[in-house]
Amino acid sequence: MKKKTFALILTLCMTLTALVSFTAGAAAAGGLQEIKAYPITYNGTTYLPVRSIGNLLGVDVGWDQATQSVLLGKQGETDLIDTFKPFDSTKESGKGVNYIQTADKQTKDISGVSCSHWIELWTWLYYVPGETVSTSINVLGKYDTLTFQYYASSDTILRVLGDNGSVLAEISVTGGQVAKTVSVPLIKTSQLTFELEMTGNTQTSIYIFDAKLS
Repeated sequence: MKKKTFALILTLCMTLTALVSFTAGAAAAGGLQEIKAYPITYNGTTYLPVRSIGNLLGVDVGWDQATQSVLLGKQGETDLIDTFKPFDSTKESGKGVNYIQTADKQTKDISGVSCSHWIELWTWLYYVPGETVSTSINVLGKYDTLTFQYYASSDTILRVLGDNGSVLAEISVTGGQVAKTVSVPLIKTSQLTFELEMTGNTQTSIYIFDAKLS
């Protein structure tokens, strides 16, 4: 993955270097618009700022935190849980959030599926209906859709919230049923929040896994 990405970057840099040289020479003769760039040459290799060059050529530039790699062009799905970490989560006595990534080297069977990374929103017995637990993640406002599976140990309500607390989805979850899959339009949401609301006074855990952004 990293070798392939580096090769793409190198090819892009070489192509743009040739383009800059050609354009500068042809501008005066053909009335073309001159493109200015500021390459850095080191050990015989020319380097250019990838994001600036991507914008110039109309190529999307992204960053994969999980693999520490630059991504060029339109990408497929991005793993939400392994790529991003929450910036805010409920942390109170009797309720909280477990945000487990593959790097934590844990596994858990959730509704018959062996998972290496997941989100768990949970409460203890003595909380009453209406209590909420949430976790918020900055997804940078560059995705259109979130698809994930969910499973709850008892009846509850799961909400997916967007910027300024807008409700993107509200799901009445029946406890103990097989995990289900849902797709939620994000509309370029930056702040994504999962929120559990208790509907009874029993202990509740809801799991979110196999979460993909696209």
